[in-house]
Amino acid sequence: MATKIGVVSQKGGVGKSTVSRLLAVEFARNEWDVLIADTDTVQATSSRWNDRRLKNDIKPVVDVATFNSVERALKNENNYDLVIFDGSPHATSMTLSIARIADLVIIPTGVTVDDLQPSVILANELKRQGVDRNKIMFVFNRVALSQAELREAYELIENSFYACLGDIPEKTGYHRALDAGMSLTETGYPSLNERADAVVAKVADRLSLAEAA
Repeated sequence: MATKIGVVSQKGGVGKSTVSRLLAVEFARNEWDVLIADTDTVQATSSRWNDRRLKNDIKPVVDVATFNSVERALKNENNYDLVIFDGSPHATSMTLSIARIADLVIIPTGVTVDDLQPSVILANELKRQGVDRNKIMFVFNRVALSQAELREAYELIENSFYACLGDIPEKTGYHRALDAGMSLTETGYPSLNERADAVVAKVADRLSLAEAA
């Protein structure tokens, strides 16, 4: 049975696909067989990214497929070591379905109040619906230069009794990499790659703790 990670949010444009692709590439690089289950069948951001990756012959190979339900995606789990669910925005019932079967639930969010408030509301609702609080994590995405704003965002998440896996700055190098079918750890800038890889390392640690529990 595959390990399952749900990357979810009720908002679009907060980095669900960005985080999904980052994790997929790094776990595949460590010889895991990885599937991204792209549940946004309209935008299909991860699927379109993978088309570019295949066209440019970028290794490692990551399988990406679109699914209109969690159940359809799970029919494929025995073929993989890791299934990453790239959630669809506003898909309330599907978001809950993903969270219930996932070993780890990641909520990407910006650091503004407009992004943080609905993200915490989502986490609280998942918890209310029976999802273990300890498997709900946050990642800050598209972080600007303000360290004060970032610090306040960390404090808000911590005061809401959730954990944060790290933060990803807003950088042109990341955009260029994604446009070419690469992930955040495949830019031409070692410092950017290391910053993104730090998030992956924390995810791997959390999964190890979950397996040991």
